Amino acid sequence: MSNEPPGGDDMRQMLAGMRQQVVRGMRAEPRPVSPGRRAGLTAAVIAVLGIGAASGSMALGLVPTPFAAAPTPAATSAAPAPAPSGSPSPSAARITPTPTPTADTTGTIPAACTDAVPAADAPRLFGSLVLDQLRPAVPGGKTDYYVDPEEPFTADATLVCHWSPSGSTEDVDNLFLGMGTVDRGVLQARLQSLAGKGWTCTDTLGGRSCQHTETSMYYSDRVDTTHTFFVRGDTWIAVTQSNVPTDGLLRALVQQTWTD
Repeated sequence: MSNEPPGGDDMRQMLAGMRQQVVRGMRAEPRPVSPGRRAGLTAAVIAVLGIGAASGSMALGLVPTPFAAAPTPAATSAAPAPAPSGSPSPSAARITPTPTPTADTTGTIPAACTDAVPAADAPRLFGSLVLDQLRPAVPGGKTDYYVDPEEPFTADATLVCHWSPSGSTEDVDNLFLGMGTVDRGVLQARLQSLAGKGWTCTDTLGGRSCQHTETSMYYSDRVDTTHTFFVRGDTWIAVTQSNVPTDGLLRALVQQTWTD
């Protein structure tokens, strides 16, 4: 019989058999064995194998191997996102809206009554009515004319126009137009005065308009008269129309004066 310890395949078979015996012993219900006797049996097995106490113990798994497994890394929370630094991006920064320019500007008063409204609107607004330009005076034009006392503020008008069926300022059916520029404080006082008289005032077309309609009798003729006074900036427009209804006259005048 050889005194050399088993090795190679013999060694692996022996260890496998011993492990199976240990497992069967664990499944059974063995009698209690004292710690001293268990240690003695282990030492005897190791001695018989001739592989040394240290290596035998490691092979059987009875003592811990010095090559311990790497510990399982502990779960760590995700690192917080770095706080933004520097100036915020334009999309995140608060954007202050650019103020919208107001329409409160000085208008350009036409030099002639024929230019008071866009050329495309003149036929539908005035039709076959005869035009007289009263101010500024034109060669051969009227210099002495009657102005309705209700016509607002003709004294400081730059442009005064008159349309009627016959061209006479005394026609019952007629339309007066006045336009001028004056201090804004004066215009605000005029608007307040008209509102105090019961005129209806509203904000429209970039400015403020006051309007009043009345009905009267001229002998046996009924006369429906509408007065309109419009202010935008330091420019004003006054329209008095008797039995001459129009559609969009003020808008056309504003468009031509402020190039809206």
